[in-house]
Amino acid sequence: MNILFNLINQKLYYNFSKQNNTFINIGYGIDNNYARCCATSITSFCLNNPTKNFNFHIMAKDLSTTNKKQFEQLAQLYSINIYIYEINIDTLAKLPTQTHLPIATYFRFILPLILDNVDKLFYIDADIICLQNADDFFNINLNDNIIGAVPDLPWMNAKRNKALNLRNHIYFNAGMLIINIAKWNNFNTFAKVLQAIQNEPQKFRYLDQDALNLILTNHIQYLDTKFNCIDINSTEQKNIILLHFAAHPKPWNIAFSISKICNEFNKNLYQYYENKTPWKNLPLEQPKNYKEMKIYAKALKYNKQYIKSLYWTLKYFLNKF
Repeated sequence: MNILFNLINQKLYYNFSKQNNTFINIGYGIDNNYARCCATSITSFCLNNPTKNFNFHIMAKDLSTTNKKQFEQLAQLYSINIYIYEINIDTLAKLPTQTHLPIATYFRFILPLILDNVDKLFYIDADIICLQNADDFFNINLNDNIIGAVPDLPWMNAKRNKALNLRNHIYFNAGMLIINIAKWNNFNTFAKVLQAIQNEPQKFRYLDQDALNLILTNHIQYLDTKFNCIDINSTEQKNIILLHFAAHPKPWNIAFSISKICNEFNKNLYQYYENKTPWKNLPLEQPKNYKEMKIYAKALKYNKQYIKSLYWTLKYFLNKF
């Protein structure tokens, strides 16, 4: 397929699975900034599902040599297969992005084109971790739908359906998608989504997620929130299978432990799994852009560190304006 020829610069295969039975195919789309949490997510699946045979497919942009080597070490450590597809973003370069929604957010569209010999793909955002045995997740029946997805928060449903002029639709969060690859490709989903965004970029506040909701309405198997838990207060904590750190700051950021979203349940979950990866000695990340500076300033204020909060507030204004 010509589009794939133009999209993929390089493929890296780290094959360390010792089994030949049925594989579960899980996909990610990342840039270099999300390598550590992608590895943490992979590790959480491996540790909580030790009898499963995994292929992990990573669509990536600008991965460092160190990160590539560490993904190879990760594959060897857990006897899994990790496939990295380095993307040429020229085809996607004209699509809109945001500070917290980089070009890698579009990579989820490409995997079904690459994996056209696979029946079902579990697409997972890199900031999602698996908390327990996921048999219920892997065995979901899509009932002739193109995707399986979890409804987003009620306020998002109301806001985005109105913006997208969607009726009789439940707005879903695209951080976790179960994809029937044949139906996805037969529906020409990739081309339809890109065309929609290019035609009216101002319409899609949440970029690819908005576009997927628009294009795939009436083709969705809706799933329980335990399979993509964004709000831990909406689900029995003991039932959560996939926990999504969708909000900011992220648990690998220095602001997380002093922010409102950190609590007794989630404060150590991410770190527990990252400590079992080759990335285990990385320090927490400092704010890298003005939005992260603002988030850190708010967290410091919430933690009553007022002078430090003022310092980061000034840095936020200087970097933004």
